[in-house]
Amino acid sequence: MKTIRIFSILALTAFFGLASCSSDDNNIDTVRPVVNLIAPKEGAVLVAGKDVHFDLEVSDNVMLGSYKVDIHNNFDNHNHPSSISNKENDDLVAFVFNKTWSLEGMKNADIHHHEIIIAANAKPGKYHFVVYVVDHAGNESKVARNIVIAAAGTPGDDHDDHDDHDHNH
Repeated sequence: MKTIRIFSILALTAFFGLASCSSDDNNIDTVRPVVNLIAPKEGAVLVAGKDVHFDLEVSDNVMLGSYKVDIHNNFDNHNHPSSISNKENDDLVAFVFNKTWSLEGMKNADIHHHEIIIAANAKPGKYHFVVYVVDHAGNESKVARNIVIAAAGTPGDDHDDHDDHDHNH
C-alpha cells in the first residue's frame, strides 16, 4: 500500500510539473525586422540648412516597435584637419541628430518625410546616417549610410533630391 501511495504521489507530481510547462516558449519572436532604406542613398550629399528626403520601408513578422535615426560625424576617418582657425569655420559645429518615432501596432510601414533638417551651421564633411528599427519583442535591425554634408552655396547644392518621388506637402 505504501508503494502505491508513493507511486501515486510521484505520478501526480510529474503530471502537474509537465502540465505547468507552457508552449509559450515556441511563440517567442526572435526574427529581426526587415529594413529597406530607400533615401538617402549611400554617398548622398546633404546640404546644410535644408531638409532630408527620408524614405524607409519596414516590416516585421509580428509587430514593429519603433525606428530611430542617428546622424553623427565621421571626422575621425584618419583625417588630420588644419589647425588654422578663422571666424567662418569657428561658427560651424559638427551636426548631430538623434530621434525616435513609434511604430507600435503596425506590422508594415512605408515612411516618408522631410522632418530631418540639417542645421545651417553644420560643419561640412563625412557623416554616418544610421537607422535602427526595433520590433515589439526588442529584436533590432540597422542600416547605415555614409553621407556628406555640404555647406550651403557650394557647387552642386542646387541638386534637388526631392524630384524623384511623388507626394504633397
